[in-house]
Amino acid sequence: MATYQAIGTKYGITPEQVKQLQWAMADTWSAIGCEYIACFESEQEAYDTFNSEADMVAEATIDADRIKMYSDADLTWFYELSRETVPSRLKLAEEAWEAQ
Repeated sequence: MATYQAIGTKYGITPEQVKQLQWAMADTWSAIGCEYIACFESEQEAYDTFNSEADMVAEATIDADRIKMYSDADLTWFYELSRETVPSRLKLAEEAWEAQ
């Protein structure tokens, strides 16, 4: 698992922004995780559908913009990231989820 600093450097953001993203995802996941997993036949199927927990959480919180509805964090900076700098916001979210 990468550090906040390493992820920040990789994506041209600050370690504090990585932490902010991680906490916003955690807030969102705590609000929707049970319902999200209930969409699958079992919890195991939910985990098997994705490459990792980070992949599942990023998909559930970032891809559908649920993070905007369930988190109070101002993530304007996240949505303003250039595709040239950050080709995949989901990949950044996955790495932020696992950051230490």
